[in-house]
Amino acid sequence: MDWSAVTARVVVEAAAAHRDDVVVDLGCGSGALALSLAPRVREVIAFDEVDHLPRPLPANVRVATGKLSEPPVKGASVVVMNDALRRLPPREQAALIAELGKAIPSRGLLVIGDVMWSLPVAMIDEPEQFGDAVAHAPEVATVERQLRSAGFLPDTHRFGVGRAVIIALRG
Repeated sequence: MDWSAVTARVVVEAAAAHRDDVVVDLGCGSGALALSLAPRVREVIAFDEVDHLPRPLPANVRVATGKLSEPPVKGASVVVMNDALRRLPPREQAALIAELGKAIPSRGLLVIGDVMWSLPVAMIDEPEQFGDAVAHAPEVATVERQLRSAGFLPDTHRFGVGRAVIIALRG
């Protein structure tokens, strides 16, 4: 089973996006989340360090590039991420979450799907089974703590030991 694809579907549904929303797909990769959300929302900003989106794009999808740790989220009501948080080292993950807490308005939503450990990584047998890019995969408890510190109310849904989707409402 492709758990990344399962997580992506859960992220899209958890975003509960509607016609008036401006959504940022942070770390969009090839744009699967952005393209899935586009028919439901006013605008999607597909953001990553490199533009890999297929063309043509729906009229309400805008592509932006830059550092993942410096996203253009001002004015967004929903921010989604799938398999993007772990691309940053831990210090940058914490800084990004703090920045999102400042930029996302009250009652805005942040949905993060990724490899996140339910246990300390030292207790996990064969963490490499979750893919080759898990060096910076955080522990769920760490991300929840950072989200609370940034003013979010996190609700975590785990998929076994190594996958999670965190739905975080900005208080």
